[in-house]
Amino acid sequence: MVKLIFLGHLKNLIGTSMVEVEISSPLQLKMFLIHITKIYPALSRIIDSDGHVLAEVLLLINGIDVNVYEDPYNNVIVENKDEITFVPISHGG
Repeated sequence: MVKLIFLGHLKNLIGTSMVEVEISSPLQLKMFLIHITKIYPALSRIIDSDGHVLAEVLLLINGIDVNVYEDPYNNVIVENKDEITFVPISHGG
């Protein structure tokens, strides 16, 4: 199972702060994100049709910001043991 954690106002997207999703085999991050939008259509508000998280959301996999990886949406592989955290980025100006 892949654990999905939603922080802040993102909990309201699916009505809970945590869900688990089982995948049959490891997936590229973008394919996994597309997959979960089919299970939870409300996530399409923060995940675009190409499987990328919108700029106002920080994505952590096992506690590490995906942006530290080169081309994370193609090169990061999601497996059933992973924990993915969606963090809203709040800022003012």
